Amino acid sequence: MNLRSPRRVLAFGLAFAATAAIAQEVRSPSSPAAMSIDEFEHQKIRIAPPELVAPGQYRIGEILLNKADKSITFPATVNMNKGLLEYLLVRTGGKTHESLLRTTIEPYNLQLACLLVGMEGTNAPLGFQGDPATPKGEAVEILLNIKSDDGKGKMISPEVWMMQVVGEAKRDIPTLHWVYTGSMVHNGRFAAQLGGSIVALYHDPAAMIDNASPGGESDKIWFVREDAAPPVGTPVMVIIRSKK
Repeated sequence: MNLRSPRRVLAFGLAFAATAAIAQEVRSPSSPAAMSIDEFEHQKIRIAPPELVAPGQYRIGEILLNKADKSITFPATVNMNKGLLEYLLVRTGGKTHESLLRTTIEPYNLQLACLLVGMEGTNAPLGFQGDPATPKGEAVEILLNIKSDDGKGKMISPEVWMMQVVGEAKRDIPTLHWVYTGSMVHNGRFAAQLGGSIVALYHDPAAMIDNASPGGESDKIWFVREDAAPPVGTPVMVIIRSKK
């Protein structure tokens, strides 16, 4: 691990805290008190330690992680059902005017979950939003579980609720190449937590997951597919799984 990278320092600190919390959880069935992580980002954010819910499975707030299949699951809602997009997912209070989905989970907690399942980000984040370079990081799969008419959940790719519009042409979006970059630390603050950016369609080094497919450098081609996206407020479960 390269501790000269500020993002890596943050990751190391979070992982160390999580390891200690998991050890405590295994020793005792009762949850220890929430622990402050102000020392990592100078923000008054508190997270509950991971709770052991089954062998290899932990819960951090509303986030459920499975170490065996390197997956993370958490709730979100449909935020837009029409319009231009720059993000697939943001935290409530973030850039919700340009995101398909929103969630109330904290990016800090999600970062902790990603580290605990062993995801690897990048040591070379993009230089700026819209950077034409291809973002680097661990390849991940993103799926949505939405309640079906029979009351059971069905799994879909989020791409089916989106389209590309180039000139007058409307195009289906194939499964995108998502990469976990791990966001970055800027002026001592974890960028994803600060801005609420979690999954970007339009390249954003502050987002935790970026779009490494062609077109990710453009903020003018990603749109909601109005004839496919469900009503705003529809609940979904987001599943992020490492492809490594």
